[in-house]
Amino acid sequence: VLGVYTNFPDQRDTLKSRIKLGFSVAGFVSFPMKKNCSFQAEGGFSQQGRSYTYGPSGDKWSSTYQFIDLSMALRKNFKLKIIKNIGTNWFVNAGPNINYWIGGKGSLVPYVGRTQNYSFAFDTPPGPDYTKIYLNNINRWLYGINIGIGFSAVTLKNQMILTELRMTWGQTYVGQKGSEFINGVNGIGDELSLKCNLKVLNLSVAYVFDRDLQKGKMGKSTKKVK
Repeated sequence: VLGVYTNFPDQRDTLKSRIKLGFSVAGFVSFPMKKNCSFQAEGGFSQQGRSYTYGPSGDKWSSTYQFIDLSMALRKNFKLKIIKNIGTNWFVNAGPNINYWIGGKGSLVPYVGRTQNYSFAFDTPPGPDYTKIYLNNINRWLYGINIGIGFSAVTLKNQMILTELRMTWGQTYVGQKGSEFINGVNGIGDELSLKCNLKVLNLSVAYVFDRDLQKGKMGKSTKKVK
């Protein structure tokens, strides 16, 4: 489960961000290194978004984004004794994060009137359809930095449960100030800004199967010489 906060560097006085809830699913592989360190590569899918109020009018905007996620991290493990005969560790990790924007939808709750729902049209010139948000001059590749802290505990032989609290500090603007366009609604040009980046706090739980590939290959290619 994750929460997303949108940072508008140029419009903090007019665009009031709220927390947008979402989720992520992923898998990872880890490669052990020296001194209780490891390298981790991760790939998955996440649903994030933006939620904010336009101050002058009180209009409420909510957008849901779907991403393909890729990340890498260096992890440092520290032994932790909680229960006898159960291996436990706590860890810290950091590394780069990449999101590729694949889709989404949005909604507007105006100060006066009924809710209007929208679908996204990527890299499409504005047209007559008033149920679409036309997106141009956007960044579909978003880059950020992950910093995390977590805990792991052995459950069965070569298996463990892991939980992590991770902060993703987005470094790339989603788009430009005029990257969004909606047809058929007057007077909302100042509200449609994508000059923002996403700050994500993610609490995750994973079940890990530990397999030593090097040991698994031992003996398979050996021959007895007489």
